[in-house]
Amino acid sequence: MGVARDRAAWHGRAVRTARLLVLALGALGLAPACKDRPPSPGEIADRAWRAHELVVAAGERAATCAEAGPAMQRAFAEHRQAFVDGLALDRNRSRLEQATEYMAEHEGRYRDLEDRMAALSDRCADEPTVVAAFRMMESP
Repeated sequence: MGVARDRAAWHGRAVRTARLLVLALGALGLAPACKDRPPSPGEIADRAWRAHELVVAAGERAATCAEAGPAMQRAFAEHRQAFVDGLALDRNRSRLEQATEYMAEHEGRYRDLEDRMAALSDRCADEPTVVAAFRMMESP
């Protein structure tokens, strides 16, 4: 009887711990997302800009332009779907308007990225792999 009680107590603690873990991960944004609704146009636009940021950061971290191109291309490959989804907004006028409104409300977050992209593009304008990475972002 004592063993059964111990198992029940252990199971109860494990269930409570699992619930707390799921709640904590959810609060941190690390739990698997519910698939009960598609992402909003603003969320899609934000993910696309985040993907741009990751690709540019990969190029910025590289010591040379020759290293920047392959680094950018790897980052692009990892986040290609965000670019595809972002460009898909252009095909739906209503969703594009919603995304544009969202981006206008958060424009401060994006302004810096545009400057960084321009600086990297200028610095590595003669490096074919960097030019190719920027083209990939435009047309995934």
